[in-house]
Amino acid sequence: MIRAAALIGVVAFVCTACAVPVPSATPIPVSPTVTATSTPVPAPTLMPSPTTTPIPTATPVARRLTIWIAEPDDAQSAIATELQQAAQIATLDITIVPHNPDGLLLSLATDQMLGLPPPDLIWANQEALVGLLADNALAPLNVDLPLDLLPGLQAIAQTDTTLWGAPITAQDMLLLLYQLDRIPPATTADLVTLTQAARTPERAGFVQGWGAARWLAPWLYAAGGAFTTPDGTQPTLDTPAMTATLTLLRDLYQAAPRNGDSYARGQRLLVQGMAAYAIDGDWAWSTYQTISDTFQIGIAPLPTFTGAPARPLIGGSLLMRHRDSQATTDDITALLAVLYQPEVQLRLSAALGRLPALGSLLSDPSVQSNPRRAIAAVHAVTAPGLPPTPAARCAVFGIESYLYSATTAEVPLNDIPAKMQQAALACLRQ
Repeated sequence: MIRAAALIGVVAFVCTACAVPVPSATPIPVSPTVTATSTPVPAPTLMPSPTTTPIPTATPVARRLTIWIAEPDDAQSAIATELQQAAQIATLDITIVPHNPDGLLLSLATDQMLGLPPPDLIWANQEALVGLLADNALAPLNVDLPLDLLPGLQAIAQTDTTLWGAPITAQDMLLLLYQLDRIPPATTADLVTLTQAARTPERAGFVQGWGAARWLAPWLYAAGGAFTTPDGTQPTLDTPAMTATLTLLRDLYQAAPRNGDSYARGQRLLVQGMAAYAIDGDWAWSTYQTISDTFQIGIAPLPTFTGAPARPLIGGSLLMRHRDSQATTDDITALLAVLYQPEVQLRLSAALGRLPALGSLLSDPSVQSNPRRAIAAVHAVTAPGLPPTPAARCAVFGIESYLYSATTAEVPLNDIPAKMQQAALACLRQ
């Protein structure tokens, strides 16, 4: 608010004297000249101006960023090492906190309840990203990803045009495994024939995860189907591609173990040489090595289906920003610039047994010299990724609500795609 200033008037009074004539005066004698002297007035002594004490400038306090790594124990060390080195190059001060992947969401909720500060950044896989989004725990990343990032990884990291995580590694690829006394099939028709022929009362012909949507995906996408519309907003399960896929799974199930078809039992049978063929993920190697440290198996790409290459789903581990993070876009950009360097990508690939996130590195000798990663790389370029949308998650729910019973022929096959779609849509409406 501006106050009006008071107006001060200055009035000058000028007095003009009237001149009065005076009579002529008698001359006054003049005295001899006298020189007048005056006492000098001493000049004031100039005092020095007082010295102004400068106001001290506060020294900037470096922000210490906290990064949670939600990865299995055997992956923690390699990831922490690369993050520390990347932070040093990017001149960032970070603290790394390891977390169990299965307890990530609970740990965040507990810390929030206790009033503890959240992490600034979170390194975890796409399943964690979905949960964090559902809990409204993430802030978008306003960064540019590398142009040669694998397309499936781009899909798992964003909704519409909003990027929620930067994929650093590619993983969760399905592979065809076979005993060394068998041959790898080139087509699914060959796979059905070979697995059924290999089945005996003592030996299973084929094992896999029968009730999980991930094992259905390679054939559904090869047949031209998909879990959702391209924008990830609606399930798309009631299609001829789904019917063809379920028919294939029924044929393969004829070679399943006779006395127990669970995923864990199938893994044990494979290690013991009691299953001829299997489809399993690159994540399963630690389980196989736990069962037997002398495990040896043939590895091949998944066979073609309906004349098209199989397209297994791709997953990845991503760097995400918490919604209350202190990390700036510049901080994250600087960190990612190091993590996407080819030498860093290849070191992580070798240490973790995963693929680099960049398609240009899939042909690197260090990747191709490892059988598991070389075979996974065959599918990685065209592998679809499920977007972190409710529709995609509900599509998985709809599939898994009926997949096992469809595979084992407990219900009419032609009714199943519609039932899966209905279940997915009901899930989406909730």
